[in-house]
Amino acid sequence: MSQLNVCLELAADISSGKDQSLLEENYQKIFKGALTFLYSHPDFYLSIAFTGPQLDYYERKHPESIQLLKDLLLRKQIEIIGGGYYAPIFPLIYPRDRSGQIEKMSISIRQTLGKRPCGLYLFGSIWDPMLITSFNSTEMSYVFLDSTLIAQKYLKCLPIITSEQGKSLKVLPTYKNLLPEEKESKKDWTKRLSRFYEKNRIEDCTRPVVSISIDFDYFGRLLSSGFLNDLFDFNLDSNFHEKAINYTLPHDYLCNAVDFLPVYIPAGMEWNIAQWASVPYTKTENSSHFPLSIHDYLNIYPQNNRLYERMMYISMLIFQAKGGDKMRKASATQSLWQAQSGTNFICYPEGVPAPAELRQAAYRNLNEAERFVRDASKQSKESLTTYDYNGDGLNEYIAFMERYNAVVSLKGGQITDFNPIKSSSNYAASISAIEKFDGFTDGYTRGFFVEHLSSKGDLKKYLDNNQISSPMFSKTLFTERKLEIKRKEIHLEGRGLFSELEIPVSLRKNITFTQSGINVQYILRNESEEELNGLFAVELNFAQTRFDKEYANGAQYSVEIIQNEELKQFDQKKKFSFNNGVAFIHITDTADKRVFEIEPNELAGFSCSYLSFKRPMKTPEPEETSRTLISSLFWEINIAPGMEKEKSIFLNIVPMKK
Repeated sequence: MSQLNVCLELAADISSGKDQSLLEENYQKIFKGALTFLYSHPDFYLSIAFTGPQLDYYERKHPESIQLLKDLLLRKQIEIIGGGYYAPIFPLIYPRDRSGQIEKMSISIRQTLGKRPCGLYLFGSIWDPMLITSFNSTEMSYVFLDSTLIAQKYLKCLPIITSEQGKSLKVLPTYKNLLPEEKESKKDWTKRLSRFYEKNRIEDCTRPVVSISIDFDYFGRLLSSGFLNDLFDFNLDSNFHEKAINYTLPHDYLCNAVDFLPVYIPAGMEWNIAQWASVPYTKTENSSHFPLSIHDYLNIYPQNNRLYERMMYISMLIFQAKGGDKMRKASATQSLWQAQSGTNFICYPEGVPAPAELRQAAYRNLNEAERFVRDASKQSKESLTTYDYNGDGLNEYIAFMERYNAVVSLKGGQITDFNPIKSSSNYAASISAIEKFDGFTDGYTRGFFVEHLSSKGDLKKYLDNNQISSPMFSKTLFTERKLEIKRKEIHLEGRGLFSELEIPVSLRKNITFTQSGINVQYILRNESEEELNGLFAVELNFAQTRFDKEYANGAQYSVEIIQNEELKQFDQKKKFSFNNGVAFIHITDTADKRVFEIEPNELAGFSCSYLSFKRPMKTPEPEETSRTLISSLFWEINIAPGMEKEKSIFLNIVPMKK
């Protein structure tokens, strides 16, 4: 039986991201001990992956660790693995950004440790065959991929070679099922490797290999348990002699390898993530046996998909910006790359969607990138454009204004993205309630200017818990009546049947974008021969965008209103609603020092409350991940047959006075 080569890889410290305190904590708990172990065990070979912020932090705060890594490289005991600087999800970004991030990481490794990497670590093994060309262009010769992406018949203890459009790439499958368990004896683990090899080997293969990728946190647990110490003091029994396993480095192995299995690997991702890609926040088996891709995942989680759409838009702006200040364009690219981090989309290694806190931080980076690229190319001309922004087959409307960027969807006719350019995130990025976690299901997207038409009997329920039994228009597909590009006006129309009587009703919604804000005019028409009596409500859902301790528990926003010529302030501990008489609403974002002034054209009812959302994170038990300030204006309406009623709301955004 041929000697089995084993490549062990220490995965990057993905979960810490750019957080300095987490990077320090994980250095002290895990990486410091890993270096000590490596230095004292010269027969232990390990390939090590880093993120850019992780390596940069070690260089600045722990230069002794860099010197130890250099010594270990000279001893040819370790190999440094490359990747994207901010651990991006490569299939979600443009080729120029892939190459740029890989090159930035490679340069950082070469300048810090003196050697350029030739292998790649992929966030969550999120793969697409189109990546091969990009990896070739950056001189990367091999990549680690989770074995669950590869058909079982090709897992034969051999390296794989995969091709696309005449370019090829070597692949080392990594086996999670071969990871040692913390309490497993070293003898049992070694025999388990032997049994796996016996079951999957090819007779004529002279240099079999298996690769095992160990998550950063789990590596620390193996160190603490003493497993790694015992492993290299263990004498194997006669049934599996001591030379049957050879620990090696991937580059050293591949340089001398002659046997490769040619395999086409379709788009996919490791099962930790894929199991969440069929039903929202629910682990499921893949009954279709068809590989699930990152786009399947995003389609299940709309807010993550919305972040991806915004990221693509900013990438396009940077790419199209010609001339101008090169330094600002470079800064825009850096901000974009930070937003591309995989941790802004997925909690790794758990696989659940990233929380609102990380998504909003990514939006902040994207808004900063847009500000830089506008300054660099002097793109100050305001515009209104329309195209399929989110790939749903329908055109969206993108308002490119001096102070903000907004996206209008025909689904519900609402504003789904609202991004002030300076020091801000996406105020319209609220998630929707799911009964399993929040006690009820919204059934619609919570953005800006969401309309409901329901019976008057729904008023109390709506004021108490922001629920409407059978809402109209919030789920209606609107159609375009007219588009005034120069005046930056969108004229939409939605139709539906109201109440059990199925009264036909139409709503014309005219949205005008101005330098200081947004004006929305509503014309509600009773198309029937019966009188229409109901409740017409307009929601503006302000997402939580800051998660610092001082802004927790709803402290980010303060609300004041003028009702019957009296100033009243919102106390989030009490019910805050008025059936009529409200003339002016003043919502202050105390974190980013911004004021939203909301003014109806006639006195309205008003309701304001916080809605908390719970989702699973590190554990299956749901925990609060974000809050939304629901600000609703409403009117009781009575419309005679064939008649219509007009309402208007003016939203202005101004800096907070010091």
